[in-house]
Amino acid sequence: MLEENFGIVFIMIKKNLLTKLVLISFLILSGPISAESFQDELIDKLKRSITEIGFKKDHIISDDGVMINYYIKGSEKKALVFVHGYSCSSEYWWPQLEYFSKNYTTVAVDLAGHGESGLNRKEYSMEAFGDDVKSVIEHLDLNQVVLIGHSMGGPVIVKAARSLGTKTRLIIGVDTFHDLTTEGIGGFARIAVNTMFQLFYDSMTEDSIDDFFIERTDNDLEEWIRNDALKSPKNISQGTLDALLTMNYPESLRKLSVPMIALNARSFRETKLDSNFDTYKDLQIEFMEEVGHFIMLERPDEFNKWLESKIYE
Repeated sequence: MLEENFGIVFIMIKKNLLTKLVLISFLILSGPISAESFQDELIDKLKRSITEIGFKKDHIISDDGVMINYYIKGSEKKALVFVHGYSCSSEYWWPQLEYFSKNYTTVAVDLAGHGESGLNRKEYSMEAFGDDVKSVIEHLDLNQVVLIGHSMGGPVIVKAARSLGTKTRLIIGVDTFHDLTTEGIGGFARIAVNTMFQLFYDSMTEDSIDDFFIERTDNDLEEWIRNDALKSPKNISQGTLDALLTMNYPESLRKLSVPMIALNARSFRETKLDSNFDTYKDLQIEFMEEVGHFIMLERPDEFNKWLESKIYE
């Protein structure tokens, strides 16, 4: 089955699967959206470079030869590191980068195939995405980090934290970690999903985008996210999909001892509290009401206050 870590993937499949492949059934990850009154200036910011608020844009080369773009502001060795989700980029953290860089060294990473990073990765996996984050942190010689991941960025930072050891102080997931019992899908289902993706890419992509928004979503924000998602090259989406399909949470969490906190949208997808707490003991899960998948963009002020309170704990 397709589980928690596959948020966008499920939504891509959901509407087509029932009508075109009755034999396979899957689960969800991510969902709707609601709205606080959305500031016009945020949309303007999302169309501009992060460098305009004092961030330095730089890059490293990954072990498999991909250019990994990142942004940094600040010189302290303690840092907040933001990791985006599926088909997204560092720009999705604009309100957080602007806010937190006033008091913290702040870093945002574009994963391979996303944002300004290279498109030449041959084999996508959560391990490779985690290594993208780890390599940036090691290149910057950061010695204590808080890893913050949205959606697919959640499993990515779990992988990064395993490699970083004691450098990771805290893992914070944003509308992710709904079901930590998932072990990834096996052979036949994996082939079926990838085949579905190839055959119905356009309609699945449109359906997935539709399902991220609810009636109260700001129209300008919805349009910006929709247009951005449609820019993702098909082969990159295919590779990222496969990485999501094979993410094994129990195995990845087995030797991890870093505190984890999740802030999930109550209306988007069920969070399996009991099984999550059984799977990972040092876990907190909180909820935001009447908001959907892109919590940090829909309710930026409220989210920033929440995140700051967790960093200080």
